[in-house]
Amino acid sequence: MTLYQLKIFEAVARHLNITQASVELHASQPAVSQQLKLLEENYGCDFLVRHSHGVNLTDKGRAFLDAIKPVLAQLEDIEHKFKANETTRERHCLAIGGSRNVSVRVLPRLLKAFKESHPSVEFILAANESPVIEKHLLNSELDIAVITNPSRIDGLIYEPFGRMEVVAFCLPSNPLAGQTLSLKKLAQQPLVLRSGGRIESVLKSQGYRTNFALRCEVSQAVKVAVQTGMGIGIIYRNAIATSLANGGLKVINVPELKEMGIKSVIAYDGRKPLSPMAQEFLALLRQKRRRVEKIRNRVTAVPTRNGRERKLSNLHRVLPKTARKYPLPHRPSAV
Repeated sequence: MTLYQLKIFEAVARHLNITQASVELHASQPAVSQQLKLLEENYGCDFLVRHSHGVNLTDKGRAFLDAIKPVLAQLEDIEHKFKANETTRERHCLAIGGSRNVSVRVLPRLLKAFKESHPSVEFILAANESPVIEKHLLNSELDIAVITNPSRIDGLIYEPFGRMEVVAFCLPSNPLAGQTLSLKKLAQQPLVLRSGGRIESVLKSQGYRTNFALRCEVSQAVKVAVQTGMGIGIIYRNAIATSLANGGLKVINVPELKEMGIKSVIAYDGRKPLSPMAQEFLALLRQKRRRVEKIRNRVTAVPTRNGRERKLSNLHRVLPKTARKYPLPHRPSAV
């Protein structure tokens, strides 16, 4: 038995996946498997049961893990005290997943904020459709994720994160900019939207006569097409938040679209404990969720001089500077 074998076993027991443990340890999967085999042979018993989605601990494996945890904790304490060069400390790997636009618009900013307080962490960021991300979580290939269309799979834990508002938008020169339209009237305009998305299916289910000018695979293409004058776009607000803020694009008020917003959720595997690093990232996600909820509750209605309250549609106009340090999109987006 070696200390390296104990570290390998602890990482595999935590992830319940040899591949993910190999990434964290910066070792090849065959090398990790070989060390586990040697460890089991040394004690003459099986600590792990292999299956198609990863591994499970046997009863002896769980007892062995409990026995070595104090040893590994003491070793880590010694390393922190006596390693003179901070850069030589062990680097940790955190695998994060998200729905496609969440991975583009939301997670990179959060990872940057997390990196500033955890410089030794190395990240893996996976972007895909929500069912694929959920499968990766079940297979222990990801630590935690933020997704928009949860399947509510047994074994996974889901927590609310944010709400995504659907908006129609156009160029400032378009006569409809800033106007109010019904969804039926909007459907008659030349529309640019994601193909096969939720918005397209809703329009078709309503039986509206639609005028699709362009269907795109990704949200960024929808934005660019509208900027070139191809028509009116329909997308989640956060995908165009910057362009709305600087006046490059304008919103068309369509009350029915507000009812089509969907919620994003935090998801992680509830069958095993999160690593300490994943727990800290989860705490950051919860902190951002609370901050956005607090700001939204505070600014949804603002008193005017005559004592009345007016509704605010753009949170970014009233966000305090302290809330912008690590800007979480106040209306997470991903169409």
